[in-house]
Amino acid sequence: MADFGLLVEVRSGFCTQLAGHRPGPIFVDVRAPGMGTAALLTSSVLALVYRRAATGRGGWAETSLYDGMLATLGCMIGRSERAAPHIEGYWEKGSTFPNFLYRCADGELLQVWFGGKGMYAKLISVLGDEPSTEGYYSDQTTGKLGERARHWGSFFVTRPRAQWITLLREVGVACEPVLGPGEILADPHLAETGLAVRCSDGPHEDVVVGSPISVSPISSSATAAAYSATPSPAARPGEPVAEDAKPATVRENRGLLSGLRVVDFSAFVAGPLAAEVLADLGADVIKVEPPAGEAMRAAAYAVAACQRGKRSVALDISAPQARPVVERLLSQADVVLHNFRVGVAERLGIDAATVARLNPRAVYCHASAFGSTGPRAKFPGNDALMEAVTGTERAIGGDGNDPIAATWIPIDITGGWLAAAGMLAGLYARGAGDEGQQVATSLLGAGILLHSGAFLRDGELVTGPTLDGAQTGYGPGYRIYRGSDGNWFALVVPSPEAWLRLRDLPGAAPLAQTYAPLRGGPADAAARAAEAVLEAAFAAAPAAAWVDRLQPLGLLAELIAPLDRDGFRRGILDDPVNRQLGRVTAYQTADWGQFEQIGPLLRSGPDAGAGPRLMLPGIGEHTNQVLSELGFSAAEITALLDAKLAAQLAH
Repeated sequence: MADFGLLVEVRSGFCTQLAGHRPGPIFVDVRAPGMGTAALLTSSVLALVYRRAATGRGGWAETSLYDGMLATLGCMIGRSERAAPHIEGYWEKGSTFPNFLYRCADGELLQVWFGGKGMYAKLISVLGDEPSTEGYYSDQTTGKLGERARHWGSFFVTRPRAQWITLLREVGVACEPVLGPGEILADPHLAETGLAVRCSDGPHEDVVVGSPISVSPISSSATAAAYSATPSPAARPGEPVAEDAKPATVRENRGLLSGLRVVDFSAFVAGPLAAEVLADLGADVIKVEPPAGEAMRAAAYAVAACQRGKRSVALDISAPQARPVVERLLSQADVVLHNFRVGVAERLGIDAATVARLNPRAVYCHASAFGSTGPRAKFPGNDALMEAVTGTERAIGGDGNDPIAATWIPIDITGGWLAAAGMLAGLYARGAGDEGQQVATSLLGAGILLHSGAFLRDGELVTGPTLDGAQTGYGPGYRIYRGSDGNWFALVVPSPEAWLRLRDLPGAAPLAQTYAPLRGGPADAAARAAEAVLEAAFAAAPAAAWVDRLQPLGLLAELIAPLDRDGFRRGILDDPVNRQLGRVTAYQTADWGQFEQIGPLLRSGPDAGAGPRLMLPGIGEHTNQVLSELGFSAAEITALLDAKLAAQLAH
């Protein structure tokens, strides 16, 4: 199959998985195959050059647009043997969680999110709605939250958007305006954080998307702290340890990052996914979470997609009695990762300065929402808010339509891959100069990266091809068409020669000779005229008949098969090629029995190692093991467990 993202999406059924503004499949404007492929290649190459710097050995990496699409769908695809009905129901039928998107009195749209602690009650109070007697999670389970979401529209329509933003932010409820792709580049926050960069192009002044990854030396005048109870591993973090001092779980070669330890303090999706990528590459990843488990433990899809291959330590890191454990974790880590809001890491004592003092060679990564500086730095953020403010919801909705949110959290996923790439770049930089590195990424950076073709020229927004109101594509040569039977097919016309072959089709004689595959730009009028010709021609015969006619002419066409969510996941999980290549993996889990999901997608060689541990850690499953490796005595571990400051999963 030709290398075009649209054809990959069509053949897999991806374009059937989001409800649009009309029946049938839609062109989903999130560039999933391209974004995922770039993430896979970037991560693989950085891991390879890290190993080359350490060992002198080269290697190869390979991927595909199909792999790239799968890399964005980890939270969407899964199948279990005996998970609870609401868990298996999510993988089989999709999410029923409402999107809190509201039109205000001035006609502008506002995206609201209140998953943070106390936000639900605060939102209800600001709106003047009846208080919840049961709370957020109960209302979500019983369906009351959905009922509230529907009738809240009558509240939001009473005030203009700017007033609602002020009112909600004053009480700590997260919200963002719904913007179009590229519009956020005019926000001063982006210039301050380097996400918007000014440059000159002849007589024009442009503002373009800057790098979403920052890597710089982590500085500290302090040396690593010494402890009276010195653990057995290496004197310096990152150096090889004696073979008899290594735990069995990390002794074997599991991949390009074998021998490295990652301490993962992150929660939700982007941070945990970043750490999982490093686990897929062979690192020993220790997930540190509260004794009751991190916030997203209640969301099985996030656990499945983002925690595979890690070891879990359940520890109250805010407790003074747990501080020795925290410091020893930090001092022996090669990589430290968190995605707390700005200021929280300092309060918990896992900030960059503390890590640099304890471990000057560590790579420290903060995967934030909006960045660690700037006017928006302390704002909360998640996928829905970023889809709104970076233009993703507008892009998917199509020209002139209401926005549509992607349900597979593409910005969270992109943010995870960005943080993984940043940490890999930090490891390579550390190897070059033997100095620790500080890595910064953000969900905002991930969101604008998806629309990096948009820019400002002399203060005016310039975009590339945009999705039409019918949600069919970018223009006559890159879109989906409907046949006479109501079924759809995709057509990609990559060259002037292919364009001329279209003119030989029945009904296509009026097609102009000018090659105009995309709307927008100087050929916009020609492209729109060509679309009208081709739409009329293709409406004269069934979609399958057109594909059968187009393909022998060397034209790139694919029939779109109607697929529900279960059919889509079965097409991925049951594909024998996917199983052979490791794109799909299956293993036993404690709660769900046999579990199938998208597997580790990073393929490289030679000597790629044994691969990651295929398991999902229970809360605190490895607490005793890891604390013992850190040099704590059985009595010290028992004291933490008895004080409920740590937890060990019972076997």
